[in-house]
Amino acid sequence: MSVDALAADGVGLPYVGRPAHIAGLLRPLGWRPVAGFAGEHRAKALRNVPGTIRDTPGDVLLVSNEDLAEVRPEDVDAVAALADEAGVDLHVVLTVRDWAQQLPSDYQQFLKHRLADSYLTFLDDVRERRGAWADQFWRRQDPVDILDRWGRAVDPSRMHVIVVPSYSQDPEGVFNLMGEVVGFDAASVTRPRGSVNASFGVVESEVFRRVNAALGDRLPDYKRDYTEAVRYPFANGVLARSASPKLTLPPEHLGWVQDLAQRTVATIRERGYPVHGDLAALVPDDDSASPLPSYDEAAVAEASITALANYAARAPRRRRD
Repeated sequence: MSVDALAADGVGLPYVGRPAHIAGLLRPLGWRPVAGFAGEHRAKALRNVPGTIRDTPGDVLLVSNEDLAEVRPEDVDAVAALADEAGVDLHVVLTVRDWAQQLPSDYQQFLKHRLADSYLTFLDDVRERRGAWADQFWRRQDPVDILDRWGRAVDPSRMHVIVVPSYSQDPEGVFNLMGEVVGFDAASVTRPRGSVNASFGVVESEVFRRVNAALGDRLPDYKRDYTEAVRYPFANGVLARSASPKLTLPPEHLGWVQDLAQRTVATIRERGYPVHGDLAALVPDDDSASPLPSYDEAAVAEASITALANYAARAPRRRRD
């Protein structure tokens, strides 16, 4: 187990797994599914955090959760106070990758959160920083903004930026860089099995989008209703992965992405954050963009029928469970 391997290297995990992070830290800070950090702090629950930290053995303690990129200034202040009470020095490790990869990836992630806009509309909104989905994208994916928010409480010398290499080209890269920063033997960490976060193709993404649009206001409780009825089944076999060509960054969006990435790289360099990996890799090259794959209604219909059949095949299993 990776937990035991990390412990052997002196790295403790106060929260093991996403549910533990949500229950122990995110929800007490006001986090909610889809909405993010939009609620009030739960003072009683937050009082448990310093004790959890103190009770976790290790020379270094690692709290790893992607949602912490979205924290508000008041959340940073709360985390800093909790770390002080627990007697630990707070460091930030931020993993980043280029937006030519991240934009298609986040669109598919937002489909799981009920996004019903087309991919091209999403790209336009992100470019113009218009609307709730664009706001959430930039809160999660703008390194300078994230570092600014955490910089309220953490010195730049303790804010590490990891540039995530392409998994297909360097599958060990992110593990090696994280081990270098945190202080563990990357070779001892258990790797994911099979495909890592396989993508929906352009056709399957359109099926997902149309289902969200057709649902409208139905299944209003995201966790109880939508997650169980749509998100989990679609993400776990009902909707095929990699069955059609991948979403791409269209060439007409490459220019603004490159310009913004260049400014971002310059700011990170100027501020002197410790950088691990190739910072220049955050700027997409001209080959990073390609025309969006086309599809026709027959392909969407076929993928929809396949998804419906897969969904029906799961029903008896759900009843048995």
